[in-house]
Amino acid sequence: MTPNTRRWIISGVFGLFMGWAIGGVIFPALSALVGMMVRPAPGMRDAAITWPGPAVDVLPFLAIGLQATVVIVVTLLLARVADERRRMGWGCLAVGSAILMNGIVLLAITGVLGWLFDRNPGGAGGGEASAGFFLLLLALPYALLCLALLVGGAVMLRRRPPSSTQTGMRQSVQQ
Repeated sequence: MTPNTRRWIISGVFGLFMGWAIGGVIFPALSALVGMMVRPAPGMRDAAITWPGPAVDVLPFLAIGLQATVVIVVTLLLARVADERRRMGWGCLAVGSAILMNGIVLLAITGVLGWLFDRNPGGAGGGEASAGFFLLLLALPYALLCLALLVGGAVMLRRRPPSSTQTGMRQSVQQ
């Protein structure tokens, strides 16, 4: 496989992963922007408000269009990186940060994040078990995957120490 083909395949795969991961952020943000999601108090379910106009009909297409734009932009930006290891490192960092944002939005929408920050110290509210179960099943895999991608990307972006063959060649050239 030619290096140019590998460049575009790696960039395209990371672009698709980035578009998939950012999808959980785009749709809730657009819904809140249009006014479809209202959270009167932390922990309460979303109250659906009907929007008088075509925004509800256009919202899924707008979200898919933004996701496609993210895929194209990330693919083009990663394809510009010359070194394959650095390209994969930047791709891992991008996908890891998108999964981090996706996890935060998921916790905020479900009310678990509000429950964690607005916890009433006096008495048990009964939501501890369900919030703990939710955090264990959904937030822990998000956090582990995000941490693995961010650390892996940072390790790939570090400069490699010169190998012994490269150092030997440099010394022989200098003499």
